[in-house]
Amino acid sequence: MEVISEMFPVVMWVLVLLVFWYFVRKILVSLSDKINNSELYKEDILNVLEEIRDQLKELNKNNSVK
Repeated sequence: MEVISEMFPVVMWVLVLLVFWYFVRKILVSLSDKINNSELYKEDILNVLEEIRDQLKELNKNNSVK
């Protein structure tokens, strides 16, 4: 029983550290996902804008030929 009493604080600290690490990791993973999603969104927006630019160029060429 003494051994268990002596180890109890150590076990509790380990559990506290594990819980702390779990929450920190969850926060970091969430932040990383948001950053990755924003970069994908940025790439998609750039692609759409490039397509619009190309279409406007075509329309401008067609209007200038007439």
